Amino acid sequence: MYWKDRFNTANLFTYTVAGLPPAESKIWHMEMGNDYLQQIIDEGDYDVIIPAGVITTPEMFLSTGKKELKSVADIKGLKIRTAGDDGVILSRMGAAVVFLPSSEVYESMQRGVIDAFQLSSPAMDWSLATYEIAKNVYLSPVRQPCEWLPIMFSGKSWAELDDGLKSLCINCAHAEAWRYLAEMTQRDVQAVKDFQAYGTNIVTIPKDIEDELYQQALILYGEESAKDPFYKEVFDSIVDFQATMYATFPRL
Repeated sequence: MYWKDRFNTANLFTYTVAGLPPAESKIWHMEMGNDYLQQIIDEGDYDVIIPAGVITTPEMFLSTGKKELKSVADIKGLKIRTAGDDGVILSRMGAAVVFLPSSEVYESMQRGVIDAFQLSSPAMDWSLATYEIAKNVYLSPVRQPCEWLPIMFSGKSWAELDDGLKSLCINCAHAEAWRYLAEMTQRDVQAVKDFQAYGTNIVTIPKDIEDELYQQALILYGEESAKDPFYKEVFDSIVDFQATMYATFPRL
């Protein structure tokens, strides 16, 4: 998503709001997403090959200081640190969205520069001691269901490998992606328990906030799709894959 200044569709490969969960996102990339991504990189004349990527767990919806979020109205005027499509959406919901490096979030919360923040998954946030600055932590996979991180090779170096080594690199990358997802899932489960033990108010985000974010996401992706045929092709691929998965394996 940080490549959006170079490729308009870049954000779609990282995650989409209310989009594919981790395993489904990884499968979509393996089946078609990587091909789309490689296409735009090749068109940009970059000497980069991305044969695979690593997938992460859902991020926390939002963390706040003293302010509790009980309805959509509570988003209005809230100074939030975030990045990506949800930043645009939260702005449209009335929040004052800013981007800060993760290293500046702790002090910015202490000083009141921001009221709320999004950083990462429960385990990653816990490792950054956000429990010391966040009284309230809100969970939901809707804002960021996962994050796909590319594994990149120099095109020149990749071309020098024989097919056997290329296959080995790709399979090792896929294996590491699933291993990492398993590890982070377990760490997130423990981190939520750690937040609760510390005394953090850790709850599910109110449904009307979740629903409004989802509706605004549909509007945003519709606007972007109308402006860019390739964006529409990639986004439709994600939506179609998600619909097919849920039709085949109905959610419990």
